[in-house]
Amino acid sequence: MNLARPLHASQSALQAWLLQGDTGIAADVAGEDAEHRLRIYADAYRLRLTEVLGNDFPVTKAALGDAAFDALAIDYLHAHPSTKPSARHVGQAFADWLATRHDLPQALAQLARFEWTQGECFDAADAPSLGIEHVAALPADAWPALQLRLHPATRLLALACNAAGVVEAHASDVPLPELRAAIASTFVLWRDDGDVQWRRLDADEAVALHAIAAGEAFAQLCERMNDVHGDDGALRAASLLKRWLADGLLAAP
Repeated sequence: MNLARPLHASQSALQAWLLQGDTGIAADVAGEDAEHRLRIYADAYRLRLTEVLGNDFPVTKAALGDAAFDALAIDYLHAHPSTKPSARHVGQAFADWLATRHDLPQALAQLARFEWTQGECFDAADAPSLGIEHVAALPADAWPALQLRLHPATRLLALACNAAGVVEAHASDVPLPELRAAIASTFVLWRDDGDVQWRRLDADEAVALHAIAAGEAFAQLCERMNDVHGDDGALRAASLLKRWLADGLLAAP
């Protein structure tokens, strides 16, 4: 290595080789086999990140097969080089990138997005959940203005395929069903005692949770339910709230 070059410059040159294939660092590496030794670093770097992607998207990898997934992973890493110190973030754009590939079914991108969302729920910040004791203590006149908030580990995800069923099959270690399109629906994913749970939402519950995410107060939520259920709207809103409290979908104030 060229010791006359400042360390940070050598590090930047090696990074340019790893990320962009810039061969400028080669002149600073002593020995006739410099290119071979540099290639070892580059190959090891990409193999490690390919392994990280495989760990973050195990069901997508299983659906594609190892060889096809690894080839896609290499293409993705060329298109989206890692930009953060932690490898945890390397797959952040993977689902969106898959969606741009016209040679792949859109359901595959949605499967990857489902898996990434699972990871987001798992890694989300800890925060106390809103409990039944919190809302039970509210005076009656405080309910209309009650502002509910989704817990940091709660996510809403729209799917138009059977990705959730494929993930469930993989978790149960049974043969994966064929990934296919399905009627569009919304899922809620959340963390419960260290595990990520999910369920499909009825249409009105999906509307209600999106309204909460947008900052609407409980009175507005009841109005939305009235539009769907008429005089039973308030009862439906209360029923949904009870379910959300039990699941831990809401954050304590």
